[in-house]
Amino acid sequence: MGRRRNGERQSETVQSVVRALTLLDALGDSRGEVGVAELSKRVGLHVSTAHRLLATLVVHGYARQNPDTGRYALGAKAFHLAESYLAQMDLRRVVRPGLERLGQETGETANLVVRDGREALYLDKVETPQSLRIFSRIGRRAPLHCTAVGKVILADKPKAEVDALLGHGPLEALTKHTVTSIPQLRRELLKIRGQGYALDREECEEGGCCIAAPLRNASCRVEAALSVSGPTLRLTPARLEELIPIVCRIAREVSAQLGCAAVPS
Repeated sequence: MGRRRNGERQSETVQSVVRALTLLDALGDSRGEVGVAELSKRVGLHVSTAHRLLATLVVHGYARQNPDTGRYALGAKAFHLAESYLAQMDLRRVVRPGLERLGQETGETANLVVRDGREALYLDKVETPQSLRIFSRIGRRAPLHCTAVGKVILADKPKAEVDALLGHGPLEALTKHTVTSIPQLRRELLKIRGQGYALDREECEEGGCCIAAPLRNASCRVEAALSVSGPTLRLTPARLEELIPIVCRIAREVSAQLGCAAVPS
């Protein structure tokens, strides 16, 4: 009986950790402060359970509560963990100068993105100085199939790996422009592989546009992607034609720094 109770207590402890981490994920996905009722609805927890877990996270600095509104946001400890993680990543350190050049030369938000499972993970960015911009943040995740960065990474993968990542379809539609057909996406990936860059015109976010080019490692396999993103009002077809060569050139230069001696031109 004692063993069973210990096992039950261990199971309950793990479940509490999972619930707390789910709450942290929900706070990270929020653009600002959020109330406990909304958080509990998002993660499927009873309000009282969410409240207890949030109180623990607040005590340990991973969440904070606005004393005036009672609403919650990520705490300083969460940011400290993220910064420690990113500081350990050599890729981010090596790519940063090229990322800054990309932002300077294009005047748009420049992004460094890697694949994390079935999602694109934004590791670093240089924000545009322009007031009209597309919302993004370090740590943001987005589907691979409807982002320029995700598609440029998928284009380098073998068919079996792409099948495992995408499933049987149809793919999730984030906007009316999202490609949801697997065969149609495959045709686009083949085109991307040939031309060396990918576009996203309102496929992931209404009013947003993105150009991405691959970053290749010492084996010349695509390890990450560089991109510029901005509003479609500014990134017109003519402007895209001007920016594509810049994105591709800087991606080739950074790939050479990563050890790829024969970067496709």
